[in-house]
Amino acid sequence: MAYNSADLVLYNAQIFTFDEKNMHAELVAVKDDKIIAVTNKSELDSLSGPNTRLIDCQGMTVIPGFNDAHCHPIGQAITLLHIDCSPFAVKSITDIKHEIRKRAQVTPLGKWLRAAQYNEISLTEKRHPTRWDLDEAAPDHPVILVHYSAGTCVLNSRALRLVGIAKDTPDSAGGKINRDPITQEPNGIIFGMNANVQKGVPSVDNEELEKGIKLASLQYLSYGITSLQDAGWNNNLNHWQTYQRFKSKDGLLPNRLSMLIGSAALGEITDYGLSMGSGDNQLRIGGVKIALDESSGHPHPPQEDINHHALQAHLAGFQLAFHVHDQYNLRASLSALKLVLRESPRPFHRHRLEHCMVCTPDLLEPMARLRPMVVTQPSFLHYGGEDFMKTVPHEKLHCLFPISSYHRTGLQVALSSDSPMMPSNPLIGIYTAVTRKELHGQVLAPEEGISPMDALRMYTLGGAYASFEEGIKGSITPGKLADLVILSSNPNQVEPEELKDIKAMMTIINGKVVWER
Repeated sequence: MAYNSADLVLYNAQIFTFDEKNMHAELVAVKDDKIIAVTNKSELDSLSGPNTRLIDCQGMTVIPGFNDAHCHPIGQAITLLHIDCSPFAVKSITDIKHEIRKRAQVTPLGKWLRAAQYNEISLTEKRHPTRWDLDEAAPDHPVILVHYSAGTCVLNSRALRLVGIAKDTPDSAGGKINRDPITQEPNGIIFGMNANVQKGVPSVDNEELEKGIKLASLQYLSYGITSLQDAGWNNNLNHWQTYQRFKSKDGLLPNRLSMLIGSAALGEITDYGLSMGSGDNQLRIGGVKIALDESSGHPHPPQEDINHHALQAHLAGFQLAFHVHDQYNLRASLSALKLVLRESPRPFHRHRLEHCMVCTPDLLEPMARLRPMVVTQPSFLHYGGEDFMKTVPHEKLHCLFPISSYHRTGLQVALSSDSPMMPSNPLIGIYTAVTRKELHGQVLAPEEGISPMDALRMYTLGGAYASFEEGIKGSITPGKLADLVILSSNPNQVEPEELKDIKAMMTIINGKVVWER
């Protein structure tokens, strides 16, 4: 009967469900916002009615929507408002100057110009731009150019004055003002001080931010990303209310979002009556980000400080998400994790290690005992591989993003982008996790590569598991939310080199088509 028929049916598809009870199918049917059937094409007539939308996938692949388990949507929104200086847009400092000059010509004098995503390794000159380069392009505007890593920026002379950096300005803890070797004048390149610098740069207003979040959401949808997890170390009540405002405006942010909170904001969040999981399946509170290296400016904060923040959040019932970018922070995080679980055991804690980009074999065994969740970003290996090969001894390359080792050890892994630090396209991350290839084709420790299916699972079900939401999404299972993506090719059938070229053809959230190519 018509009222029992599906609202939407995808058929003639190669469906990877990531449901262990039913791994492959040809048809998925949706009613309202839920999946009601995952079966073969012979059931098409019984599930269809006069009002059913039928989509013939023509043999293309259907998977659960991608879940970017570690990204920065507001940062991505702001970046998309900036002048694009990524390797895809510019090839040289001359190109950067050209793009900035073009924007300056249509921007009122004195108004800040923001540019982002440059990578000196990809530039013809193989160096960072300087204040004098930017002065040539826009002498009458303050200019900030942010590195793709977000850890370095370049300011022109007018911007340096406005943020208060001069010849006698000292370096901050964990940061460095690069200087002319002869005159000692700042040359505009600032390492590790972006948080301080940004305090002197006017924030985007609400209208600009909404424009940016719309652009960011559309970009995420164009890559098949249906769920986002904002992993900002400084997320607080204001960020939560900003996301609530976005969600209240129809179509502005259709992607589901789980927001981690900064450890410094734990008190205001709980005082406001929010706890782990507050919200709904569109917008919810996630865990607590323990990132004292970022919040304090000290790359290696004292162990007792990490322990204090971790225990406080753990006792408040939150999942922990440790910022782990080197061996010191990995050891410190494991030590804190051991402490909090001894003080207050929680068998299914799913505390997270964010990035976890370096891990020596001796740490795998203690990780296996403590069973943290690893949330990592293989795209760093792709875009930063050339730099890694210059700075990491060959015999240590297997310690970089050892995803296969994590998987073999029995750890749960979620893949993610860390956008805007890296491009948000999941297929680049999947390609890198499988091939271990950097941008120019060099392979770094191929033994740490994983299969395409494992990589897909880590970018879908793995992300849902990371936020305790695998019961409602992450696999194509009857009763779960109808968040789906149609891919142009089957990742299991193309050559590994072709994985990065696979495109999302259609993205579905709550059973509604929200984007199509």
